[in-house]
Amino acid sequence: MRTQKTIKLLGLTAFALSGLTLSVSNVMAASIEDTTSLPVITDDCGGEGCSDRRNLSLEQFQALLTAASNGERADASASEGAANANSDQFYGIGHNLPQTVYLNFEQSSTTFQAVAFQGVPEVFVSHQYTQEERDTIQSNIENAYTDFKIKFTQTIPESGDYSTLNFECQVEGGICINFSGGILFGRAQSIDLGNRDRNDTAFVDANLWEVIAQIDPTGGFLTAVSGIPVVDGDVQAALSTAVVNQASNTGAHELGHNLGLRHHDSFGSPGNGLPSTGVPSPDAFFPVFDGLQEGDEAILHTMASGASVGSGFTDSTTRFRFFSERSAIKLKAAERGKITHEGAFSTGQARIPFRNVNIPNTILEGDNAGKDLRVKASIIAGAIDVAGEADYYRFNAKAGLTLSAEFNGFDVAVGDSVIGALRLFYVERDGSLSLVAQNFQNFEGFDAFLIDAPLEKSGDYVIEVSAPNFVSFGYNEDGSPILFPLDETGNGALRSGDYNLTMYIVAGK
Repeated sequence: MRTQKTIKLLGLTAFALSGLTLSVSNVMAASIEDTTSLPVITDDCGGEGCSDRRNLSLEQFQALLTAASNGERADASASEGAANANSDQFYGIGHNLPQTVYLNFEQSSTTFQAVAFQGVPEVFVSHQYTQEERDTIQSNIENAYTDFKIKFTQTIPESGDYSTLNFECQVEGGICINFSGGILFGRAQSIDLGNRDRNDTAFVDANLWEVIAQIDPTGGFLTAVSGIPVVDGDVQAALSTAVVNQASNTGAHELGHNLGLRHHDSFGSPGNGLPSTGVPSPDAFFPVFDGLQEGDEAILHTMASGASVGSGFTDSTTRFRFFSERSAIKLKAAERGKITHEGAFSTGQARIPFRNVNIPNTILEGDNAGKDLRVKASIIAGAIDVAGEADYYRFNAKAGLTLSAEFNGFDVAVGDSVIGALRLFYVERDGSLSLVAQNFQNFEGFDAFLIDAPLEKSGDYVIEVSAPNFVSFGYNEDGSPILFPLDETGNGALRSGDYNLTMYIVAGK
């Protein structure tokens, strides 16, 4: 059984505000009184991996598809994935070597801009991380990744590949904090499936707590939003705790994206379907998700976010999250996962090579805490060569389990972009196929994600991979889907391309 990991809460940390004082006007005081939450910017994973397409205008939607159709979204990792697919079988999605991560706490400026209650950019003093805070953040992130081949350092490596976590806002325009427009805690370079890019970057911004503390020096506003009490009037100690805990959680989260993890990898425990918070809603998927909504552990997991599981600010400041079973599967696959190319299969309904996977149990509390996990997984590199083609993979399973399957081909490109769909069938005794579950688009993008499909009967199942002639643009008020055709709009190129299909079954022992 794993030992419980805890956050190190810092004691009093004193630092000057360079003479800056902010008075709280009556208007601000009233605003503080009414503020219980702030809007959060959800696009934190870089590229197209976590963008909600339904928020786009029709023109933006068309421009996105056109760029993909023209191959303008190709990147180095996608090209490498396509090259790897030429081999029937190969080990290690990644390089099976430790990933070095440089933690850069230095601030490029002593001040920064944020938009608070006045509605215009104001200047605030940047948080200067003490050595104690730096060491505690590193220790917390190391604890999250202790079962994986990740090394952390606060010194720039003199040689070799390394990723970088910068602990300050690095968006164009320099504003990550806008009380009306949204709060951005960080952003990764991309969702790097298999960790092929060993030199990517991400940033973490914890200056929200500086803004709040500087607006209201009494600490009342800080406590209301962070959930951290001010003890004996020591606002600076509460501020330091909020900064350290949020920076630790965000750092582990953004690094997770750069290692190939997505927000839905926080769902759990496996078998319980969508988060029990109601976020995301079943109609955020196409077709509408009709499975369980009992995932009450999702908010505890590192890859959780407000938009993906309904977590709040205090989930980042009052506890240190841990990786879910789904995340552990992917992280281990990035170190030494065996991918099978579709060319290794015989024609027809090929047998999926489900393999027993040894993954660490990262669960600190929940259904599978302290258990030996039994995981069967399979990763297939395939391609839809022509529009209208479908690939079929067959496997045998016992009743009572659930299967999750993820298609990567557009949001996370592995070669030529393709928009795919997944359908799972049960093979009846007469050879006919009965539909069990299907998904064409997940709640954040176009890549299909089949969540905890129930395997209610023992026997053979078939999973179908296809690329239909439409994408969903949401739903009308009457519940009917808004379907956007591909061939008819000049985007038919997205009906063929390269994909990765990841499937897994998880059971506690």
